[in-house]
Amino acid sequence: MAKRGLSSCPECGSTAVRTGKSHGLVEHLLTWFGQFPFRCNDCGARFDDVPIGLSAIIYAKCPRCLRMDLTVWDPKYYRTSVWQDLQLALGGHRWRCEPCRCNFVSWRARRERYRRPGAVQENATSEQAKASES
Repeated sequence: MAKRGLSSCPECGSTAVRTGKSHGLVEHLLTWFGQFPFRCNDCGARFDDVPIGLSAIIYAKCPRCLRMDLTVWDPKYYRTSVWQDLQLALGGHRWRCEPCRCNFVSWRARRERYRRPGAVQENATSEQAKASES
């Protein structure tokens, strides 16, 4: 399944790509500047891409799917690792990506709040109903 904002595979042209793991220190450092490793689900080719743009570097992203519409998770319902506890103690934010259900900690701010697809329509219809009653 293609993620939003991702390009196609340079080998086969497929849009069925996923984020890959960074190999080595240099690749890991490049992810801080917006260049992420990807892998094609069809042919297995590995490539790097800048899917989000340089203006989004300052915002938190899901480490699995790179989405930036995030919610907050409660630590009393989820088990945290030692590294997450350290990040939280140093002022990190608790972010959750609802589509892939990934909880993570980041010092970066959230760009936008996640809204369920049906929630926007429900709010609009309830506001219209209140306006028609008045």
